[in-house]
Amino acid sequence: MGQQQLLLLVLSTVIVGLATVAGIQAFSENQAQASQDALVQRGTSIASDIQGLAGKPTQMGGIDPTDISDASTIIDRLGYDANPVSAEGAGTNGECEIKNNSDSSVGTIDIVCTSDDSPQKVTVGVSPSADEPVTTQFGSP
Repeated sequence: MGQQQLLLLVLSTVIVGLATVAGIQAFSENQAQASQDALVQRGTSIASDIQGLAGKPTQMGGIDPTDISDASTIIDRLGYDANPVSAEGAGTNGECEIKNNSDSSVGTIDIVCTSDDSPQKVTVGVSPSADEPVTTQFGSP
């Protein structure tokens, strides 16, 4: 083999190696973003279910929108088996925990979603009687 052919072989091997590393890195970043998006979707879905309960009369299984501070009642009314709730598609150990919001007034519930594959935790606040009934915040895991 000539020297020029060996040089082209080495150069093409280096280019293929760099492309492979870049592809693996892009895949990892996209996987983390997909986990984050799945947590946001699950938290928002639970918040929507809570708003639906707040819109129903209490005689028909709804909850009082001005007093939704009891997370165990909400979990029971939504029909979830346990708290935290599984967050499918959010990666390893993806789950959303429904909690009373101790920093806020009565009538607010927080849904805190985490996953081992997500770079941040997602907190979705639900307050059906507020001007902005659903808020989303991101924080460190």
